[in-house]
Amino acid sequence: MLGMENRILADTSVLIALQRRDPQAVSFFRKHIYKIDISRISACEFIYGSRNKGEKNINKDFLEWMYIIEIDENISERAFEIIDEYGLKVKMGVSDALIAATALEENMKLWTLNQKHFKEIKNVELI
Repeated sequence: MLGMENRILADTSVLIALQRRDPQAVSFFRKHIYKIDISRISACEFIYGSRNKGEKNINKDFLEWMYIIEIDENISERAFEIIDEYGLKVKMGVSDALIAATALEENMKLWTLNQKHFKEIKNVELI
């Protein structure tokens, strides 16, 4: 991990794009590989979304290379605040709230391909 100001939190949409070998996602990932972390919730969603046992094993192998930020009390409390403030307005789910809370608590930029769920949240800097 690099300094806090340089770190990037990739959400589940990015993991799926990388899995599908999306050229833009792969290029950005290669350029910033040592700055990119994920939340435990994204790791869970990535494994849950596996289409079969083979893909699940590939996904698990990929996750072995990622730094995974665990959900702690501060992240949980911030997620609650996000859901309270934005949940009805943007139909935000618990997973996205936890991901946004992780980015805020860890002072990270959020790399997502699903910006509509996050763009309304104050202080979340999107990539």
